Amino acid sequence: MAPPRTSPEPLFEPLVVHRSTLKTWLASLAAIPAVVVGVDVLWHQRIIGWVSDFVFDSDPQSLDMRDTIWAWALVVVGGVVLAWGLKELFFPAPLLVTTEEGLHVRMNGPFRPMTVLPWFSLYDIDAGTLEDDEEDVEVLIIEVKEPDLLPDNPWSGRRFDERTVALFATDWDRRPDDVVKTIVDHAITVARHRPPQP
Repeated sequence: MAPPRTSPEPLFEPLVVHRSTLKTWLASLAAIPAVVVGVDVLWHQRIIGWVSDFVFDSDPQSLDMRDTIWAWALVVVGGVVLAWGLKELFFPAPLLVTTEEGLHVRMNGPFRPMTVLPWFSLYDIDAGTLEDDEEDVEVLIIEVKEPDLLPDNPWSGRRFDERTVALFATDWDRRPDDVVKTIVDHAITVARHRPPQP
């Protein structure tokens, strides 16, 4: 006699979307020169001194308070970007996850809980492009039945109307059209096995 099942098998393997590892790594590398230059200006002044001697050979320039403020800004901003990049490389936070409860999307910011969109609240989902700063960017377009499910100002996205949001997907590790296909498959699977409750 077979042992009783303690828990039902999952309907599907969850889809998990993260930031692109390459783009995260490049962002971290871009922050290193800012930190190095800022630290050099504040303490050693070797690099900045060499540059000053090379550019202003006959009239070396001295640093003033404004340069110190900019140096602190470089150190702080560069340090934050570098720490964030390393954190995302070793402990990446998911941007989008599918579960049997619905679609979980990070739309409220990096340090806030993900927005949960139940499967039967989704009206339409699609991939496309959106012009942002005169550049076409890939987006995931989500339309819901209840406007209250969407935040007023989505993080890394834009509201089209009260029921539709476009999420920027240029830094994702998966193409948005592939993400749409998987989400649709999961939604169909849930609809077949777990019809909505009256």
